Amino acid sequence: MTDLPDRAAQYHTLGKPMPDSISILLLTPDLMVSSRIAGGAAAIPATVEALGPAAAAPRGGPFAVIVVDLQVNGRTATALVERAKGFRDTQTAAGAERAAIIAFGPHVAVDRLTEAAEAGADLVVSRGELLGALPAVVERVRSALAKDSADGSG
Repeated sequence: MTDLPDRAAQYHTLGKPMPDSISILLLTPDLMVSSRIAGGAAAIPATVEALGPAAAAPRGGPFAVIVVDLQVNGRTATALVERAKGFRDTQTAAGAERAAIIAFGPHVAVDRLTEAAEAGADLVVSRGELLGALPAVVERVRSALAKDSADGSG
């Protein structure tokens, strides 16, 4: 019998969704962040599609979670979250489940983190929290959305 973490890593490496896994869309220009999130996603299990600021649209989907890097030069936190909301709304209109939006940035960028929350991100966390505990952060936001949906408020 195959060990689940090994199976998750195998599917993640192949870029194929694993049964009972989720897909994450990562909006970032930072290759190091992409690599760290892709590594942490295997524990969820999840596949990750990274999309830089210049890319028009993701290739895959639907995505259960959209992760937004707020540290993009020349873009406001509001514009970055609005881009994520656009991707989410497109897939929701096509009949997919509503994706959770997680925005992250440096813990010292309080104004930018606050702006992302006000723009409609479902969860805003520091870069350290996201990179250090990706599975827990994803579970927290997905559980909150599921509860909101069950309560009729989401």
